[in-house]
Amino acid sequence: MVVRKARGEKASPSAIHCSSQQSRFHTETLDTSREIDLKDVSISIGERELVSGAHLRLKDGVKYALVGRNGTGKSTVLTALADKLIPGVNPNLRILLLSQVEDSTRSSEDETRTVLQHVVHGDKERTRNVKRLEALTKAVDSTQPIETERIVRSLELEDRQEELVQAQLIAKRRSGTRGKAAREAEIQATKRVEEAELRLADVDSNGPSPDVLAQATDMLNDVQATLELLDSATTEARAATILTGLGFTEEMLNGRYSALSGGWRSRCSLATSLLVQSDVLLLDECTNFLDLEATIWLEHFLRDETRTLVIVSHDQAFLTAVVEETIILRNQAFTYFEGTPAAYEVEERKKAKRMTTQKEALDKKREHVEKSIQRGIASAKKTGDENRQRMVKSRQKKLDERWGLEQSAAGHRFKLNRDLVGYHLTRRAEVETQEQEAASKVRVPSPEKLRTLGDLVHFDQVEYRFPGAKTPLLANVTFTVEQGGRVAFVGANGNGKSTLAKLIVGEFVPTKGKLVRHPQLRIGYFSQHSVENLTLKTTSAQGGPVTALSHFLEHFEAEGEKVLESEARACLGSFGLKGEIASDTPLSQLSGGQKVRLALALIVFRPPPLLLLDEVTTHLDFSTIKALSKALKSFSGGIVLITHDRWFSRVVVEGETFQAASGIEDEEEEEAESSDSEEEGAAKRGQTFRVGRGGIKLMEKGMAGYVASVERKLAKRRG
Repeated sequence: MVVRKARGEKASPSAIHCSSQQSRFHTETLDTSREIDLKDVSISIGERELVSGAHLRLKDGVKYALVGRNGTGKSTVLTALADKLIPGVNPNLRILLLSQVEDSTRSSEDETRTVLQHVVHGDKERTRNVKRLEALTKAVDSTQPIETERIVRSLELEDRQEELVQAQLIAKRRSGTRGKAAREAEIQATKRVEEAELRLADVDSNGPSPDVLAQATDMLNDVQATLELLDSATTEARAATILTGLGFTEEMLNGRYSALSGGWRSRCSLATSLLVQSDVLLLDECTNFLDLEATIWLEHFLRDETRTLVIVSHDQAFLTAVVEETIILRNQAFTYFEGTPAAYEVEERKKAKRMTTQKEALDKKREHVEKSIQRGIASAKKTGDENRQRMVKSRQKKLDERWGLEQSAAGHRFKLNRDLVGYHLTRRAEVETQEQEAASKVRVPSPEKLRTLGDLVHFDQVEYRFPGAKTPLLANVTFTVEQGGRVAFVGANGNGKSTLAKLIVGEFVPTKGKLVRHPQLRIGYFSQHSVENLTLKTTSAQGGPVTALSHFLEHFEAEGEKVLESEARACLGSFGLKGEIASDTPLSQLSGGQKVRLALALIVFRPPPLLLLDEVTTHLDFSTIKALSKALKSFSGGIVLITHDRWFSRVVVEGETFQAASGIEDEEEEEAESSDSEEEGAAKRGQTFRVGRGGIKLMEKGMAGYVASVERKLAKRRG
C-alpha cells in the first residue's frame, strides 16, 4: 500500500492521499497498458475519506460519465488521476484534466499574445519541441563549433532535469522493493544531472567535442520526428477549428487573450484540452460556460474522439449524447453501468421494483411454508405419522439452508452457493433490496394569487440600445408573461438574453417601445452573479464568519424585515441547508451548489408572483436540478427561464416528463409523474423564444425546434 500527498503540497489536511492494491507482478504491465484497472483504491483529503476499497476501471477508448452528488469527491478523483497520485497508474499514460480555472488564472507570458497563439502554446509538448527545433537548427547551421557544443549541452541538461523530476515522482509513489529500486533510479538521475551541469560549465575550457555536430544532427532528427507525430504542421488550423466551434469569431481569434473575460478564458482552456494529444481526457463541468450551440458542437467533437473520456457534467442531455458507460460514485465506491446516466436511473428503478416483488413473494411463500410446518408438527405428534415427520424436517431444512434468491434478472434459476467459489453462510443468496439514495429535496412555495387580473409582464415593440452604440442590441421585442405563465429564452451568448432579464426587472430602461408590468408585481431574480455576490461580505454583524443562516437573517434585516431564526432555518432546510451546514459552515466554504440553494432560498422565502432565473443550474448536480424542476413544475406563479440546459427547459417550461426530456422510455415513471402533476395542479405549457439577430423569435416546436435549427447550422458549417 502506498500513500502519497498531492504534488507540490506539504503535509496538510488538504493533501490528497491515495492508495491501491498492488503486487510484485504488477510491474510487468505497469508501463505498457493504456487501460486503468486498480483494486482496493482509496482516496482521501485530510481525515475525510472520499473513496474506500473501490475498484477503479477505465477501458481504452471508452467514453464515461462520472456521476454523484455534490461533495462526493468527483473532482478530487479526477485530480488524483491526472496527477497520477494513485499507485498503479501507468506513468507513461498521458492523462489530461480540464480545469475550469486554469486559463482564468494563468497569465500569458506575452500580453500581446492572441487567443489563437495562447491556445497553441497550451500544447506544452509541441511548444517545447518547437523551441528545441529552433535551437538545434541554429546549432547545426552555426559556423562556430563552440556555440553548437553549448546548445547541445544545454539541451542535454534540460533532458536530464526532466528525467530527474519523473524519477522523483515515481519514487514518491512506490514503496517496498519497487520503492527501493525507484529511489536508486532517483539517485542515478541526480548524478546524471550533476554530470550534465559540469559538461555545460566546462564547454569554454574544454572546447567542442569532435562529434558534437553529428550529435546535434541526431537530436534534430528526433525532434522533427516528434513534431511529425504531434501533427505540428496542422496545430494552428486545428486550434482555429476548435475555437470557432466553441463560439470564437475570427476577430476574437486574432484579439488579445488578456482582454477576454473569465468565461471566454474557460473556453480557451477547453479548446487547449481538446487540441493536446492524450490517452485519457478528463473533463470537469466542461459545459458550464458554453451556450447551446457550442455545447452541441462539443457533443459532435467528443463522439468522434478515440481516446478515453471521463466527463463530469450536470447537463443530462449532453451526457446522453456523448457517453457510452456510467461510473457512479456513491458510498465511497464506484459502480459501473453500460449505458447513459438516464438509462441507469431507469434500470435502477426496475431492479428495485423487481427485487422488492421477489422479496414480497418469498416472504409470502415463507409464511405459507412456516404455517404448513406448524400444522405438520401438530399432525405428526397426534398421529405418529413418520412420513409427515420427514416432510416437516425437509421443509424446515429448506427454510434453514436453501431459502433465498431463486431467479436472476434474466429469469434463470440460480445455483446453490455450495456450487460456487468461496465461503458462504447460506446455501442460497438472500434477496437484497438495495437501499436507494435519498432524493434531493427542494421546496418552492407558491405565491398568493394577485388581487387584480392582468399580465405579469408585457413587451410591445421594445428596443434597447447601449449608450453610444450605433445599432440596437434588441429591437421589435414583443412577448407576454401571463399570471402562472412559462417563458424560456435561449440563444448564443452575447445576443441579449441577460439584457432582456435586466429590462424585465427594471435595471435597464427601453430605448423605444412599451414595457408594462403588473402593478402588484414582485420579481424573484436569480442572476448569473447571484452566487458571486454571496461571498462579497466575509464578516457577519456579530463579528464572526458569515454563514448561510447569518447571511439570510442579515439580508432581510437590511430590507427592514425581522425574520425569526426558526423561520430562516425552515426555509434553508427546505433547500437542503440544514443544521451545522447552515449555522456553522462559513459561506466561503460552501460548494457552488449550496450557494445556489442559498440564493434561491432568499428569493422564494416570500414567494414572488414571478421567478426570473438566469442560468440557475450551472453549479447544481443533476439530482438537485431534478428536485428543483419538480418544485418549479408545481409553482403557481410565473417563470421566465434563461438557460442552455435542454432537459431543464423542456421539463419546467414545456411540461415534459423527466424521462421524455431524457429521451428514455419509462412508462412507470411517467405515470407516477403524471399523477403527481394532477395532484399538485400541472402548469400550462409555456413558450420558448430564440434570442438573436437583434430580436427574438418564437420557436413553435419549443426547445426541440431550437436544437434542430442549431444542428442544421452546424451541419451546414461542416459541409
